Amino acid sequence: MLTGGHTSLLSPDACQTAIDAVLYENYDREETPAFLSSRNPLFFKQGGIDSMSFIFDEDSNVGEFEEHEEQAEIKTSNTFIGNQKTVRVKKRMKSIPVSWEAFKTDQVGKRERIGSQIGDRARLTQDKRAIIDVYGDAFAGSINTCADGVALSSNSHVSLTGGTVDNYETGAMSPDNLWTLVTSLLNQPAQDGELGSHVFNGILVPTTLYKHAKEVLNSTLIADGGENNLNIFDTDFGQVAIKQSQFLGSAYNSATNANTSFYIVSQNHMIFRKVLSEVETDLIEPRYSRTDSYEYRARFCDRAFPGSWTGFAASDGSVAV
Repeated sequence: MLTGGHTSLLSPDACQTAIDAVLYENYDREETPAFLSSRNPLFFKQGGIDSMSFIFDEDSNVGEFEEHEEQAEIKTSNTFIGNQKTVRVKKRMKSIPVSWEAFKTDQVGKRERIGSQIGDRARLTQDKRAIIDVYGDAFAGSINTCADGVALSSNSHVSLTGGTVDNYETGAMSPDNLWTLVTSLLNQPAQDGELGSHVFNGILVPTTLYKHAKEVLNSTLIADGGENNLNIFDTDFGQVAIKQSQFLGSAYNSATNANTSFYIVSQNHMIFRKVLSEVETDLIEPRYSRTDSYEYRARFCDRAFPGSWTGFAASDGSVAV
């Protein structure tokens, strides 16, 4: 037993020989079909950082080429950056004390398990926070907003050249409503107001929509109907990444319409994950503790966030088919 109001992580049963085995949880999240990890390079553009803050601007692009008459004075146009924003990476830690007695006399292998459990929960926390803080918050903007101060999916984005950009839809998952979202992405203007023409490369859904998303995208013929029309998603868009996450469903995501929302990305999107430090672990010896305890300590420092609305579109699925 530890002093100072803390009890040993290990119960007496873990320190004596009265029991022969302990049933541990099996962690198989990443065996789930199409499981999305925060380390996925399509849905989170990965990058390192060497400070606690990341400062960025949006770029205006250069605009359309203009017509010139013979020997006419050459017209010039401006390219500029704006909407500067700063985001801070977030440090998260776990510290678990284990008494000297428990550590020395553990008969069921709990102390060996602690390391793997810490590693698993570190990765779970990274995935949960990245997915909920960016995609799960896409319509509310209560955790992250884009550089223009608006939620990631919105009908009121403003480009650097003053145009309004709409990357928000409301139709429930269906072949037609997905096509509406895909054409919205294809028609999305760039910061200079010209055509962005972002190609549909990936879709992310809560687990409850995964089966339907597979049917809509991978069926040879159009899903949800009795007609023999060709499914354009299966024939024209190639290997679209179909990913799902339990964290996006209402069991873990408090956002409105959590179970019906779906999100699509182009490879040109600007959703980032900046990493100051991946998971680090230490075992601190009892001689450094006032309670004569070992201490397992782990930390990581990262941040997932949307830099801009570019190359992203989403539907909250609130309007039934």
